[in-house]
Amino acid sequence: MSSTRSDVSVLIPFSSEDKDKTEILRQCPTVQVSEVIFNNIEENETLLDYVQRLEKLVADHNINIILPTIDLSTFVHAAIARDFPHIPGPSVESCYLAFHKAYSRQYLDPTENPTPYDVVDMDSPTMLEDAQRALEKVGLPAFVKPAAAFDTFGVAKVENYEDMKRALQNLRTMRDEHPDFKSSPSAAFFKDYFKQYLDVEKYPLALRDVVIVEPYLDAVALYTVDGCIVDKEIVQWTITDELRFDHQEAKFMTVISPTSEPEDLQKRIWDVYDGVMTRMVQFGFNNCFTNIEVFRMKDGQLRLCEVNARGSKQLQGCYRESYKNANQDYVYLTAGRGVKYVTPPNTGRWASAYIVKFDNMERPGNLMDFDKIEKLKSDPDMMFILTASPDDDVTNFTGSAGCHFCWLFTYGNSREAMIRKLVDVLKLVVKKPERLTYPVHYGM
Repeated sequence: MSSTRSDVSVLIPFSSEDKDKTEILRQCPTVQVSEVIFNNIEENETLLDYVQRLEKLVADHNINIILPTIDLSTFVHAAIARDFPHIPGPSVESCYLAFHKAYSRQYLDPTENPTPYDVVDMDSPTMLEDAQRALEKVGLPAFVKPAAAFDTFGVAKVENYEDMKRALQNLRTMRDEHPDFKSSPSAAFFKDYFKQYLDVEKYPLALRDVVIVEPYLDAVALYTVDGCIVDKEIVQWTITDELRFDHQEAKFMTVISPTSEPEDLQKRIWDVYDGVMTRMVQFGFNNCFTNIEVFRMKDGQLRLCEVNARGSKQLQGCYRESYKNANQDYVYLTAGRGVKYVTPPNTGRWASAYIVKFDNMERPGNLMDFDKIEKLKSDPDMMFILTASPDDDVTNFTGSAGCHFCWLFTYGNSREAMIRKLVDVLKLVVKKPERLTYPVHYGM
C-alpha cells in the first residue's frame, strides 16, 4: 500500500484511555496521527445523546477520522460521517443492516438457500402466540437471540415451546432489570437515533424490541471471513477457522488463524463474502473494515451466520503474529487517502483467540488468578485482554454461549504448539476450570 503521509486526528467512541492503542496508531506507516481522543458513553445517555455530544467534540477538535471498535460505535461513525462530509465512513443504513440480524437475513444474504427466520416482539401483548407461530415456521430445534444485541448475548437453543417461553422471559427480565447493559436488547436506547438517521418506515423493526428465531443449524464448521471496503472496492484479507465444541448449544468458539481448509473451499467461502459485501456497498458501506461468519453444513452447503460492519479484536490479536501488515485500524486511518490494500501475506505463525467464558459469572477474582495473569504478560507467545478487574461487579446473564471478562491469545510455530500453549496458560490462570463454558484440551 502506498500514499502520501498526512496528519489525522482520531476519535475512538465507546472507549477509555489506552496508551498502547495510541502508540500502535502512531506507528501507522502511511499517515501521521496527530491526536487520539478516547471517549465513552455516560450513564443514562441514549445513542442519539451520545452522538450529539461527540459531534461537538468533532467540531471542537477538528477530528477527521472515526475509529469504530465495537458494533455500537459503527452507528456513531456512520452518523458523524453523514453530518461531517470530510470524514470518510459508511451509511447508517448499511451499518444497520449488518447489525440487525433479521434485516441481515432479508437484505444481505446471497446464498442459494437462505436460512428461514421469524421475529417475535417482546413487548407485544400476543408475544407467546407469536412465538408459537415462529416455531411452526422455522421448526424445532430452534435458535433464539436478540435481533439487536452483540457479543453472543442471550442466545439460546430451544427444543420445545416451554423452552421458547423461558428464553423470552429471561431476555425480558434481563432488559427490565439492567436497562443500561448495552448488550441487552434495548429498542429504547436506539429509538431516537433511528428516528433521526434511519428510514423507520422502511425498517419498522428499528423501533421494536424483537428477537430473531431461526432453525438450529447443526453445522460442521464455522469461518470468519475478513476484509475491507476501500473506495467502494472489496479487498479480501483472511479466512479463520473456529474450534468446534459439540457439547455446547452455541458450539463454535475460539478463532484459529490461518484457516486449514483447502483452496477450493476457500474460494467458495470468498464467493459468499463478496456477495454480502456487494450488497453492503450498494447500501452505502465504504472505507471500512468488515467481516462475516459462514457456516459449512454436513452436505457441504454454505450458510451465512452473521455480518459485522467493523473489525474484530479477536482477529487483530491473531494478525499480530500470523499475518504481515494486517492492521484493521490502519484501514480507517487511511480511509479516503488513496491507500491500496492487498491481501496480507502469511508469516508461517499460528494464532488463537480464546474468549474465557464461564457458565455462571461471579467476582472475577474468584474465577481467575489476576496475579498470575500479570506475571505472564511478558511472554511473547501470549496476550491477555481484560475487561474487568478482580473485584468488579459483572452481569450474570449468559445465554447458552457463556459470559466473559477475559480474552486470551496464544501463538506458536505450528497449530499444535499454539493449542498446547493455550491449554497450559488456562491451567495456570483459571481457578475454577469446571466452570469454563468452553474447556480446551491437548490434541484439539
